[in-house]
Amino acid sequence: MIALMLLSFLVLMLLGIPMAFSTTGAVILYIVNSGISPELVPQRFFTTANNFAIMAIPLFMIAGELMNSAGITKRIVRLSSALVGHIRGSLAHVTIVASMIFAGMSGSSAAACASVGSMLIPVMKDEGYDAEFGAAVTCCAACLGPIIPPSITFVVYGSVTGDSIGKLFLGGIIPGVIMGLCLMVIAFIIARKRGYPIKPKSTWKERYLSLKSSIAALMMPVIIMGGILSGIFTATEAGAIGVAYGLLVGILCKELTPKVVVKVFINGAMTTAAIMLVMASSQILGWILTSIHLPQQLTQMLLGISHNPKIIIFVILGILLFLGCFMIDAAIIPIMAPLFMPVVKQYGIDPIHFGVVMSMMTVTGCVTPPVGNNLYIACGISGAPVGKTIRDVIPFVGALLVSMVIVTMFPKLVTFIPDMVFNK
Repeated sequence: MIALMLLSFLVLMLLGIPMAFSTTGAVILYIVNSGISPELVPQRFFTTANNFAIMAIPLFMIAGELMNSAGITKRIVRLSSALVGHIRGSLAHVTIVASMIFAGMSGSSAAACASVGSMLIPVMKDEGYDAEFGAAVTCCAACLGPIIPPSITFVVYGSVTGDSIGKLFLGGIIPGVIMGLCLMVIAFIIARKRGYPIKPKSTWKERYLSLKSSIAALMMPVIIMGGILSGIFTATEAGAIGVAYGLLVGILCKELTPKVVVKVFINGAMTTAAIMLVMASSQILGWILTSIHLPQQLTQMLLGISHNPKIIIFVILGILLFLGCFMIDAAIIPIMAPLFMPVVKQYGIDPIHFGVVMSMMTVTGCVTPPVGNNLYIACGISGAPVGKTIRDVIPFVGALLVSMVIVTMFPKLVTFIPDMVFNK
């Protein structure tokens, strides 16, 4: 029956059925043929949605949208240009740094791809950059969104496993920076090879003025992380604070109108509904797999491969890389995290380290076809064919994988800051 359920899931997905409906359809098929009460489906849907931690997802998304609508993204781009615009392939580096800063506002890769990409891809094309290159660097840079705090992906992982979301947020800081630096190295090499333009170096005064105009954006992650770490509010309450802060900034900047605010909240509700539907259906599938003791079987299988934790993590990452080609991170984590947790505990792997590495791998799936959301968003903005863009995406995906290997081999890169803050 399990084989039939998984086969039906793959068939439905390959037929182009949305992820949530593919998962739910496969689960219902299993339930009908197993004699389990159909009431399980709505019960598990409600159980998944009735989670205080998950409320952070729409709140962080709305906060980022409010800041973007207030014109903050333009200031982030200006600051990024002042900092790294003088490096060969300047606009590619500006895109990467802007995505890193934008990540501190929304925590969503799709939001970063759409917001930063809509501003910089047209400029890149006007200045002689290939449309495929602009789309590639934008969609891969957007992968920093779910790693640099606050992160929607970490909220999902923490809500599923029960691990500290605050520790996950802190654990993503250094890996996020490493990812950004690896992407910048590849961008520089390609830009130098193709002779992409370079901008004059900004003066310190120009950098100061850009920093001053961007202070509102830079303060958002400071307020969120400061409040969480000081114990003033939880990660979910931090999302609410972020929304209030975004509204305040928008009002002070005189950019937000009631019509814009309503549109932001409606978009946030629709996006959240889609994510929650995927999470709920994935949780049911994960529950079924757990009920048949698949985690224990998986643990025994991996124990037969090796007793080295590093090798086991890389085996798991290989599985996640394959799944990322067909599933989004919001579906992979609710299904696979509970399955892998017994393995993680058996091998003495730090769950925070594993959570960050797992998120890094699953978010890479956002740029790999056939289900690469960021890839399609960036290609839609640039007008570049997906097939040609994939060739330019490959080196950047390689950079993301290299950063993943580095973080996997050196767990302290993840655990250093959380240990320093929480083990005082």
